Parts: sequence; structure tokens; C-alpha cells
Amino acid sequence: MSGHATPIYRRGKYWLDWDRKRDGTLRSPCLTIFWYDPDSRRIRSASTRSAIEAEAIKALDRRYLADAGEAAAFCETCGQPIAQASAYLLTDAIADYRLEWGDKRASADTIKTRLLHVVDFLDAQEAAGGAFGITTNCATASSSAFVTAFRAWSRLEPVRWRNGKNVVTIERPRSPASTEASVAQLIAALNHAANAEPPRSDKRPAYRPLPAGQVQRTRRTRVGVEELAKMLRYAAEPGKRRGSLHRFLIGSISTIARPGAVCDISVAPDRQQWAPGSETIDLNPHGRTQNKKRRPVLPVLPILAEWLQAELDEYLMLPPERRAGRGYLVNYYGRAVKDVDSAWAAMLTELKMPTGREWRPYLLRHSLATLARNRGATRWDLEGFMGHRAPSQTETYAIGEFPTVVAALTGIIAELHRLAPGTLHRTDTGASRSLPHVREVQMPG
Repeated sequence: MSGHATPIYRRGKYWLDWDRKRDGTLRSPCLTIFWYDPDSRRIRSASTRSAIEAEAIKALDRRYLADAGEAAAFCETCGQPIAQASAYLLTDAIADYRLEWGDKRASADTIKTRLLHVVDFLDAQEAAGGAFGITTNCATASSSAFVTAFRAWSRLEPVRWRNGKNVVTIERPRSPASTEASVAQLIAALNHAANAEPPRSDKRPAYRPLPAGQVQRTRRTRVGVEELAKMLRYAAEPGKRRGSLHRFLIGSISTIARPGAVCDISVAPDRQQWAPGSETIDLNPHGRTQNKKRRPVLPVLPILAEWLQAELDEYLMLPPERRAGRGYLVNYYGRAVKDVDSAWAAMLTELKMPTGREWRPYLLRHSLATLARNRGATRWDLEGFMGHRAPSQTETYAIGEFPTVVAALTGIIAELHRLAPGTLHRTDTGASRSLPHVREVQMPG
């Protein structure tokens, strides 16, 4: 058993620690779950099968949740668990929410970051002797007093980015929208506790996130076709390792999609996003549940079809056993990338462009939407193309062609061909392989 006075982690009767011999050496290279068994009157243990603390904590959480006897309270008559928000810690609610829901979502990293901000607030309160701390329960966390204190603290807490060595590399003031994103995630965790079967909490939050229009700044920065051409020339420069950025620019210009959706485009058959000759591409891969940031089905512009076909050709040349994780449009020597933030920042510096918050990769989506709108794209088409409008039941069967947006993008691409010849193709010769048939869409009227 561990010789530490304080375990690494504890929930209910279970605690996590290293299993040590009397001389202090480890019995096992893996972390161990301990608990006291009243029937045998001894401490029992079970291996987590991992030496990584985060994985071991998850193993303990799973064991705790599977133990019906660890409910907060029981009815003396029927023996069924009774939900008591006053006996269920907020930190446990957050851990269970991530384990049972958040970590299984495509946005798991975002969910984790938002909830860790709430945990940081609890730690700060604990250290300062504030009204809240690590023992804050769900009943307290559901109160208006809690969220008021959290918002006041968060407003003064900067956003920090850390490198692989956990050293802060970037720091900026936190926006109200960032704070409200954590509030929304906190609400989701508390409601998850109340919705559990059986419920773990009998309280729901007495507050809501502030409306987006109240906390989000209007982003006014846009770039024109000339700036887009400069970006393409930079990304397509021969002999430079800028392939992932080049592909990201092509995907963005062809779809006006969010950066995450562009990085998620794949030709792998199991994702069912695109097939040779297909006139459409589904930005929502097979198995991904749609959320508020909707990913639509879009027409495939000829330049995108060229890149997708070439990527598929390379994918099919691989032996079947090497195809897992390959086939992404935006990749770095075949490997998928989560984002192009580093390459993007280097490009802005090289091109002597501003590097403020409004100049992050989202700038492409905002700029292309503005260019398309100013070139005749109708509101209805643009909303559907960008995923801002949920399709009707009719559109579920009859896929929209968004002719005014396609016409606008076709004009933008033609201008980019003139300003930056060859940069829209996979080689710097400007030559394009034969393309699958793509229906020509005319402007109405």
C-alpha cells in the first residue's frame, strides 16, 4: 500500500496511489485503486493498468460510477439512491460529465479547456480562502452567487497558451465570450448530473449564459482577393514545407468552412465525405453528430475536386494496413493535423501582416463570406453554405446547390488564378489533371 500521507486522487471510498512495498519500492509500475472492504476488514486494491495519472483517474472514476453503493444517499425504505446536490461535489460532476459524455465528443479538447477554467477558479478560491473551493457541491455551483463570483474572477484571468514543456508562450486578456463559453459548459455538466439515471443531483443551474450578442465583439477585420493571392503565393512557394497551409487555403477558399471543418476533410471511404465523381462533399464525416456549428453538404468546386482526387490517388496507392489515419486533405507529409495555427502565424509574420486576435485562421471564413456576399451571393444561399441555417426536411432529401455562392466563389477563384498563377493547383506549373464532372451552376436571372 502507498506510504503517502495524501493520496493522488480520491472519490468516495476509493483512492488512487502507487502500491509500494515496506521498503518503499513499487510493487507495480501501474497506479493502483485502493478501498476498504468492511466485510473482509481489510484494504483491497485493483490495478488501473496505467502509469499515467490522467488515465488512472479515469479508471477510478469508472469504478466509482459502477459502484451502486457509492450513491450520495439512500432511501431507508426502499434502498434506492437519492439525488442530493448538497452531497455531490462539483469536481465530481465535472469528472463524470467528461468521462460519460464530453471526452467522447469531437470537441473534447474544447470541453476540457472550458471546464478546467472552472476548476482553476475553485483552486484559486481555495488558495485565497474564498467562499468557494474544491469542496463546492452542485447545489452551491447551481446558485447565482457562484456564477457571479466566477465571472468576476474570469474577467481578470488572462488566456494562456502553453507549449509541450508547459511553458506559457502566449498570453492575452480573456474575452467575455470565453468566460460565457465556460459558463455554458458548467451548465451542461450540472444538468448532466441531474439527468443521470439514477440522478446524482436534484438541482439545476439558476442561471444561463449571457446572450452571444451581448458578449461577442463584432469582428471587423477582413482581407481581399489581393491578400488571399499573397497567402497562396507564400504557401505554394517551391521547396518550402508549407503543404499543410497550402491545402488549408485551398479547402477554405472552396468551402468557406470553419477551420476545424477544413482540417477534417478526408477522402477515406469510411468517412463517407466524398467519392470520385461526386458533385458534393459532406463536411460532416460519417459518425459525427451535428451540433450548433453545423457542417453542411456542399457542391464541389472544380479546384477542390482536383485536390481531392489527387489525395485519393495517393491514399489508394498505400497498402491497406497503412491507410488508417490517412486521406486528409490538410496533412503534413500524410499525417493529419488538428490546425495550422503555427504555419499561419509564421505566414503573417513573413508577409508583414498584423498578428492580432482577429487575424487568426478564422479570418479566411469571415473574409470569403464577405467577398461572396458583396459579389451577389444571396442571404439564403450564404446561410446554407456556411452552416448557419439548419436545413428543412425537404433539404434533407433535396440537396441545395447554392448557385449564387458558387458563382461568387468561381469569380474569386478566377481572380486568384490571374493574381497568383498556378498556386491553386497541387504543382507550381498551373497544370491541372482531368477533373471529375462538376455541374456548372449559373447565376439566376
